[in-house]
Amino acid sequence: MNHPRRPMARLRHLLMAALLCSLAAPTQAEQAEQAEQDSSLKLLGTGASFPAPLYLRWFRDYYLAHPNVQVDYQSIGSAGGVRDLIGGQVDFAGSDVPLTEEEAAQVSGGVRQLPMAAGAIVVVYNLEAVPELKLSRDAMVGIFSGSIARWNDKAIAATNPDVTLPDLPIVVVARADASGTTYKFTRHLSALSPQFAAEVGTAMKPDWTDALKARAGLVRAPGNGGVAATVRAVPGSIGYVQYAWGFLPGLSIAALENRAGQIVAPSKANFDAALDSIMTSQDIANTTDPAGADAYPIIGVSWLILRKEYDDPAKLPALKAVIDYAMGPGQAVTDQLGYVRFPEAVTEYVEGQLE
Repeated sequence: MNHPRRPMARLRHLLMAALLCSLAAPTQAEQAEQAEQDSSLKLLGTGASFPAPLYLRWFRDYYLAHPNVQVDYQSIGSAGGVRDLIGGQVDFAGSDVPLTEEEAAQVSGGVRQLPMAAGAIVVVYNLEAVPELKLSRDAMVGIFSGSIARWNDKAIAATNPDVTLPDLPIVVVARADASGTTYKFTRHLSALSPQFAAEVGTAMKPDWTDALKARAGLVRAPGNGGVAATVRAVPGSIGYVQYAWGFLPGLSIAALENRAGQIVAPSKANFDAALDSIMTSQDIANTTDPAGADAYPIIGVSWLILRKEYDDPAKLPALKAVIDYAMGPGQAVTDQLGYVRFPEAVTEYVEGQLE
């Protein structure tokens, strides 16, 4: 004989069902977290190693404040970034040289190019007994063209009278990849010497002189980091890197003669003097070799290149928000990382381009 279920048993059954449902249902906080994860966006960029330390700091800091937006940047060289952007493999590219009209035309929908980082290119060297080195313009051209082959050459000794220079061969470390840093460095040396301009010229991946190659005085390394690491590993070597890459243990940074004939060490004051000189003149000679007694002689600007159109409509607003951050709060870390803080006129220009 079947008996009707007692009221107490039925109550226990209902309470148990309610408990199981409460355990399975996500809380409001869990729902919000899941919604944020579902709306997360990843932006991919490749390109120049010149601005990489600054970009990586900006992108990390932005992610900490906005964990639903992750920006992944790989420093593979300016040419690699441009190639990836044209090939449709990335959302943006970093380049130390703006795209030509022909390159820009190959990007579907067009591009917008924004100056994003300014910094110095410095000369690093590895001489254990020479913690401070001053290089004239003649010495710079001679070293990187191969006509000066040993460290105790009279052209180097002339600006270092109180230094005992070793009788060692000079090994030049240059970039192995097509590089905007190399472009700016060779552009500067070409401005100093018509002979250098004729023999090497201005290029992202130049054909260095036979004088360097014949005596095994040339070593190549990828990226700014690769050049810095190679100089540190090879006694008697010298190379060129963005300032932020010049602080590996075992490296020293040379002071260089500027356009006014003064030998200046890399410093915030000298970088600012160079950028101020560049900003007040549109003369290409002033860009490649800034005027002014205190101006550091080799300053470069790096560009961020965006697509005008994206298949995912969320990407362009997200990129614009990241750049807004970089031009605003992000400027506070530029000096700390060895870059030159943009003056207000430049940040306003970038904001105008975004609008």
